Amino acid sequence: MWQVSLPSRAVALSAVLAALMLLLVTGFAASAQEKWFETEELNPGLPPAPKTLDRGTPMAAMENFLFFTSKGHFSEAAHLLDLSDLPQADQAVIGTERARQLSVVLERKVVIPWSTLADRPDGWLSGSSENNDTGRVRRSLLIDALEQGDHHVPLRLNRVKPGEDAAPVWVISRQSVDNIPHLFDLYGPTQLEASLPEWARKRAFWGMYMWEIMFVPILFAVAILAGWTAFRTMRYLGDSASQRWMRFVYRSLCWPAAIVIGAVIIGTFTSRVLVVSGMIDAVLSPVLLIAYVVAGTMAIVMVFDEIFDRISPSDPLALADPENSHMRAVATTISAARKGVIVIAVLAATGVVLVSLSTANTIGFSLLASAGALTIVLGFAAREVLGNILASVQIALNRSARIGDQLLFEGHFCTVERIHFTYVQLLIWNGTRLIVPVSYFVSDAFENWSIEEPEMVRPIFLTLAQTADVQKLREVFFDLLSQEKQEDIQPIDRAKVHVTDQDAFGIKVRFEMPSSNPATFWDIECRVREKLLAAAAQLQRDRDTPILPAVPADRTEA
Repeated sequence: MWQVSLPSRAVALSAVLAALMLLLVTGFAASAQEKWFETEELNPGLPPAPKTLDRGTPMAAMENFLFFTSKGHFSEAAHLLDLSDLPQADQAVIGTERARQLSVVLERKVVIPWSTLADRPDGWLSGSSENNDTGRVRRSLLIDALEQGDHHVPLRLNRVKPGEDAAPVWVISRQSVDNIPHLFDLYGPTQLEASLPEWARKRAFWGMYMWEIMFVPILFAVAILAGWTAFRTMRYLGDSASQRWMRFVYRSLCWPAAIVIGAVIIGTFTSRVLVVSGMIDAVLSPVLLIAYVVAGTMAIVMVFDEIFDRISPSDPLALADPENSHMRAVATTISAARKGVIVIAVLAATGVVLVSLSTANTIGFSLLASAGALTIVLGFAAREVLGNILASVQIALNRSARIGDQLLFEGHFCTVERIHFTYVQLLIWNGTRLIVPVSYFVSDAFENWSIEEPEMVRPIFLTLAQTADVQKLREVFFDLLSQEKQEDIQPIDRAKVHVTDQDAFGIKVRFEMPSSNPATFWDIECRVREKLLAAAAQLQRDRDTPILPAVPADRTEA
């Protein structure tokens, strides 16, 4: 067995302590380096910075940049850019131009997130520990992510320490400075805007130009007109198409085509013809994204809806036939599948919108951050609608009522015609429709005469005199059943006649009539009752013996 001497243990312990100290020192050094980016010097090619320049905090840096550019002092604003990637000799000229270009991009495309720009040198923000932007030292801040081709490029503020003796400052990152010319080409003034008269390029209100106030309403009117034209065109093509599948496609794409055409016109004209300012773009970008997603979702849902309409039996009266029990199950399953497609499409579209906004626009982060509160508000406001939707899914899954089932609901003999998201449409025997909220329908008891086996026994109750010949009426009852269609009177061995009670008025007789078809038993029941009463009246005349109960004399004194 190995024995470790005391000196060896001391050496080993010293080695462990040294390793821990090294890790601690390295960790402290790493954490110290994370407070800023180090560089030997910052913008040596620029003239001395103005004394009023303040780059000590993220908020001060952005405020100073906007102040200098609003006054046209782009050479002073260049001190707020990290020009490290430019040759020293070109920093003054190119830096001034980059500052001018960036001011235009910020004005037209960016809504500055002032709430995330701390007024502290270390970028520290106070707030909830669940927010990644709060409760920590930061050396880089994202202002916005702008679309450039097939990807997004970030626009950042970095904290840079130019030399050991200099204080760290906040400036636009060198990577963002390198992307400024490309962003200016995308979002800067177009040739059409440059040719507008001077009065149209002046500021109006809310940071918008005069030409925007006139151009945006006209553009929306043109987009609506183009969408309406696309809708009418698709409708016309659907009505005039010779092949069935073409009519099906055109009808399904009427609304999606109208939405896409309108969104394309607005998106193209506001980003290529006349680039709108950041305030308008901050609203238009998510709206256009939602429009494209809604159009795609509607196209998918409507295509599947048309397919389900084609393959689903649609005549509830035909489905009510007892021989079509399997078809009722198929129709209900297709109805459930249709609801499933709609729910999945809506959830997927919502996810796409939130993910796209969160990666491309600060509005997306706001939506995600407020998702909890928004869910509570929407859930409270739409609790009835959501309850009906869940109830309709419940009916489709447990098949307590299928399309084509005949049932007795609150005294109404009716046929289930449709099961919608929020209501059940019942066809009453007299031809009228009863519209019932799904949540109310599933919470109330009803008799389903078509579920499992449609066979049932319908009782016919008659009150007869004490001297009535029940056996003779029993023979009449069986004879009447033999005259009906035997497929509707099944199983015949369940036909019986019983005397169920007796009192001073007479005897109570129950004629049990079997029925195999809920759609025909009512007529047969009424017809048999009428003929039984006629037979009883005839027996009373032939035998001069009371068969029907006599009306008791009214002994009430006047």
